[in-house]
Amino acid sequence: MKPIESWWTFPGFRLEHLATGLDKPVNIAPVPNPGKRPGDPLLYVTELYGRVRVVTNDCQVITYAEGLLNYRPDFILPGSGESGVMGICVETQSGDLFISMLYKDGNDFKAKVVRTKSRDGLRMESMAAVIEGIPSVLGAHQIHAVTIGLDGKLYVNVGDGMKRSEVAQDDKDLRGKVLRMNLDGSIPSDNPDPESPVFAKGLRSPFGATWRKSDSSLYISDNGPRTYDRVARIQAGGNYGWPMDMKQNSLFWWTFTQAPTALAFMQDGQFPQEFHDHLFVVLAGPARYRAPSMKGKKIVKLELDRDGSGIRSYDEFVAYTGEGIGMPVGMAFGRDGMYFTDLHGEGSVYGAEPQGNIFVVRPE
Repeated sequence: MKPIESWWTFPGFRLEHLATGLDKPVNIAPVPNPGKRPGDPLLYVTELYGRVRVVTNDCQVITYAEGLLNYRPDFILPGSGESGVMGICVETQSGDLFISMLYKDGNDFKAKVVRTKSRDGLRMESMAAVIEGIPSVLGAHQIHAVTIGLDGKLYVNVGDGMKRSEVAQDDKDLRGKVLRMNLDGSIPSDNPDPESPVFAKGLRSPFGATWRKSDSSLYISDNGPRTYDRVARIQAGGNYGWPMDMKQNSLFWWTFTQAPTALAFMQDGQFPQEFHDHLFVVLAGPARYRAPSMKGKKIVKLELDRDGSGIRSYDEFVAYTGEGIGMPVGMAFGRDGMYFTDLHGEGSVYGAEPQGNIFVVRPE
């Protein structure tokens, strides 16, 4: 791995190139306890247009699953080309993957989460739907993130589907919600409504999700229409205001949209102790803008109050400084650093040649 010249990092850290040649790499899911052999899986990454890849300890990129979409994407970004295979997480005990994606059902687009199995973690052997049939749209505002909570339940971020924002307030509609389920898709008896998977409502396009161990809470990023992208701590039965008020029950918001995507807490010793429990948020920015840009193309660091009620500090941590369209999207803390994806690389937004990257940030 080699240092990268076109990205700036916070003093005391270095950025290295882990993998390249990926086709629209979106979200990252590190293996919780990776093996020590060179060919063991280190992390998984979703590729937007129908694949999941696995990166091994020796930085080999292997196709875990492919052909996951039953429709042909049109590659228009931003727009309908934003749809596809998005969220991913790893179940610690079994190593199974939970993956979110769109699919075409007749003339309609719908969203689902599947659970996949593999004996060696390198190639999918079976796949089964956990939840499906959620109305969606060929574009953004779909199922963006899936996580397994500290309680062992599956949490799913569902966008409002873009066309009818009022569904985010409809308790009978799954759009614009965070869902909570058992790993088999059944509804936990201690949900706010024991007959519904809805855990919280009033969200627009909640791309990112992460768990903070110090307060046992789920934090999400949510994209606003033209203002008030935000970070929010999700509580059972909470209402986060959309479409009336994007600031309702938010922890932090940006007045001008920055397109926040993935977010994660540093809480397992990958960085020095002074960064413990700091929240890192990816700001993707506009898909077609070349640098320099006032919006996005960076990862920021937020220091939270102990109780998660406010922000103590805000710093840029990683920033794209090249002259292309570098656009970070996915991010997660792995065994020895912070991993993130660059959706397009520095080339064409339409990706005639797969140029997406995975980088890792480590202390110097």
